[in-house]
Amino acid sequence: MPTSRQEFSRIFGEIREEFFRFAGNYSKAVRNGADVTGKKIVEAVNTSDRLSDILVGKLISAVRSGVQYAGEEMMKSGMDFAQQMKEKEKKQ
Repeated sequence: MPTSRQEFSRIFGEIREEFFRFAGNYSKAVRNGADVTGKKIVEAVNTSDRLSDILVGKLISAVRSGVQYAGEEMMKSGMDFAQQMKEKEKKQ
């Protein structure tokens, strides 16, 4: 039978592990979102007819796309985590 100290260590270890997993997923999502934004910006500059208002609109759209992509990545990560926790609980 585990002692309360062992149980605390186990719980703390799981929390620490999940924190690092979340941080890694967040970092990946932001990096991927930035990549999407960069590609959209390059596309906007290359296809611009030099009208500044059109370019600004395309740049705003590019940033919005990157942020949306990062958010979607984090939602997928959260749903994967929830599924893993359900499966883990079923095994116990």
